[in-house]
Amino acid sequence: MPRIARKDIGTPFLHIMVQGVNKEFIFFNNEHIERYLDIIEKYKIDYDFTIIAYCIMNNHAHFLIYTKDIEKFGKFMQKVNLIYAQFYNREQKRCGVLFRNRYQAEPILNKKHLINCIKYIHDNPVNAGIVQRGEDYKYSSCINYINNRGETKSPIMKEIFGTECDYKELFEHLYLRRFIDADEDINVLNQYIEEGIKEFVINNQITIHDVFSNREILKKLIFFLNQNCNIKYIEIRNYFEMSRRVMQTLKIEE
Repeated sequence: MPRIARKDIGTPFLHIMVQGVNKEFIFFNNEHIERYLDIIEKYKIDYDFTIIAYCIMNNHAHFLIYTKDIEKFGKFMQKVNLIYAQFYNREQKRCGVLFRNRYQAEPILNKKHLINCIKYIHDNPVNAGIVQRGEDYKYSSCINYINNRGETKSPIMKEIFGTECDYKELFEHLYLRRFIDADEDINVLNQYIEEGIKEFVINNQITIHDVFSNREILKKLIFFLNQNCNIKYIEIRNYFEMSRRVMQTLKIEE
């Protein structure tokens, strides 16, 4: 599952992830997160893109963006991360690289994938056990979606979902299943699983080959998908086309 070359990305919607080198914390406190967001807010006016959703965690951050110029956006990320790293290194009296690569970028393929990605980003602090509800986490756009403000008022979101969209209802799993047919439903679930796999691979600094060549790593991936992404074992089993017996041998007892 190699990362797509940035010059080959054809969709204007991208799921962006930045992470600390060696999975180290890049935000130790609220001041750090707020400084990073302030830098983004200060410089994004000079670049042509829209933030659709975001979530800042301790050692990584997610952004869903809309841009027609990925190379220009890449320069923006480089600038933001450099300015923040300089601040962080001064404060922490450290030197060297802070971020692992410039960023990871995955294209959003369709409207269902877009909905799924927003929910996935907002679920990060819930899956990490920090809060019980996404809207209770301060440093994400989830509360704006609940209250239909902020990011939901951007022209691109109004164009896609209209001005009266009830996002809270939209992201409820059962509601999502009511307006898509069975085949599309499977595609959305598969995309959600694939987002989880990508996050597991990135967090552990491994390759997809490592996962499927090492049984213990595969077991940890399955546990991660079930516990952190709230994906049922039967859905994981169907995705990997495993038998029930094989899945039983790969489960990690809680």
